[in-house]
Amino acid sequence: MDTLDVKLLRVLMENSKTPVTVLAKKVHVSREVATYRLNRLQQQGVILEFVTQIDIEKLGFTAAAVFINIKARRQQEFKRFLAETSFVSWVAELSGIWSFGFSIVGKTNEELDENFLLLYHKFKDAIIDHRFALHKKTTFFYEKYVRNLPLPLQSKIPAQKKNKTYTLDEKDKIILQQLSWNSRLDCVTLATSVSLSAPAVAQRIKHLEVSGYIEKYSLFVDVQQLGLFQYSIFVVNKNIDEKQKMIKYLQQHKNVSFVAEYVGDLFIEFGLFVKDPYELREKLQGIEETFPNNRVIEISLFQKEFVSVGPPSCVFE
Repeated sequence: MDTLDVKLLRVLMENSKTPVTVLAKKVHVSREVATYRLNRLQQQGVILEFVTQIDIEKLGFTAAAVFINIKARRQQEFKRFLAETSFVSWVAELSGIWSFGFSIVGKTNEELDENFLLLYHKFKDAIIDHRFALHKKTTFFYEKYVRNLPLPLQSKIPAQKKNKTYTLDEKDKIILQQLSWNSRLDCVTLATSVSLSAPAVAQRIKHLEVSGYIEKYSLFVDVQQLGLFQYSIFVVNKNIDEKQKMIKYLQQHKNVSFVAEYVGDLFIEFGLFVKDPYELREKLQGIEETFPNNRVIEISLFQKEFVSVGPPSCVFE
């Protein structure tokens, strides 16, 4: 990858729906060059998916994080199961205490429990240990991977007057599902799926953005292809007054890719990406100096993320 590739990724991480003509203008190349480079980044496996981040709570769903240590003899089968299951979103293969980390989705806590038990009973002979934690809030900052170049930031949907009363119909759900598979689908393509005109689809997408169903358009990338190592860090801080300060600090930290809070738990999980394991120690020491009451309780290396942060298919059924 060269500087132009990084610039392209930077723009698309801020808004993966950016049209090629606009993309080319932002990075100062021709449309043909921008198209060629974009296709090459996909072919090389740097860009895995064009992601639409959707607020699943507004669709009536909740989620839980699951961390599992499973025996090696069934890990390949377990990976296939996770990749093909309709209630699973975001999966990472880990090295450390856990073999895998992933999210499961359901309409109620009871449904979450049923979904977890489904996979647990299927692989109970191979599961060594697990952790189950209800999501409270998770914020992603994947654009930080390439934030070292001076390009304008527009990572979120532009602030507008919120229309919280917007009511979804079946056509909206189809549009959301299609965009969750590929955020770069244009209105003409989407229109064929819902039997509407392209302008009508564009208007619906605007409503979905303003009402908060669509939170952001970004990229799901292979971090290793960017020359980075990413770790999941769990910390506990018994000083509750410091918790919100620490969350804000992590959100602003240039090497933190996500921050996750869980219901009823004092620990915070965050993603920390570095150039090498030696830098990991340096970054953790910096965080410790700022928050000396923190205690790191777990560190796991992301070997590979192979299911993206987009919502699973069950939320559109």
